[in-house]
Amino acid sequence: MSVSRESIMTIIRRNNGANVDVLANEVDLAPATVRRHLDILERDGLVDHVEVRKRTGRPQHVFHLTEKGHDSVPKDYGRLLNELVKDIKSIPSHGLAGRSGDEILRDSLTRIGKKRAEEFSPGRNPIDAVRAAFEDGGYDPIIEAHEGGLKIRITNCPYRRATADDIIVCTVDQSMVQSLLGDGVEHQVSIAERANECVYLLSSDGLKKIDTVAAGS
Repeated sequence: MSVSRESIMTIIRRNNGANVDVLANEVDLAPATVRRHLDILERDGLVDHVEVRKRTGRPQHVFHLTEKGHDSVPKDYGRLLNELVKDIKSIPSHGLAGRSGDEILRDSLTRIGKKRAEEFSPGRNPIDAVRAAFEDGGYDPIIEAHEGGLKIRITNCPYRRATADDIIVCTVDQSMVQSLLGDGVEHQVSIAERANECVYLLSSDGLKKIDTVAAGS
């Protein structure tokens, strides 16, 4: 795939959709050139579009990645598999008795999330630790201000297809984020709900608590 088309797909993914004008401005190409790239990406099944009508003028086409397009971005299932194998093998036999598979899996994913938080916490404030943990896993996070707090957008979930089948897979990330940011964070939007990205919101009160702790340390 050409560098230009990779860049176009990255912008579409990170913006949760984009039209030709936005893409042309971002990649510094003529709109006609961008349209040719989009035609190829649509032909290959990597993007599709919806028509958005405006109050005036012609309708715009807004482009999104297809599932095939999302799958074309590297996903690290092997990392979670290795962590799960190691954790589940460490569970003593008496810790399995009378428990359902869901309970065992949820507890294991929770522990993995906490271990990830411990790994990236030293020497960083909590928000930087969240960013570092997500970047290390290839999640391509975007952290931005939101109503006095923060919005954390996960634009490349490494477990996208698995999460879409069962939200329990989200437990590992929820555990990691909550371990670092506390109870003031909410998992607002999930790929498991057929969204294009995951969104965590840290309330203004939760942000103030983090800032207070950081100032006193």
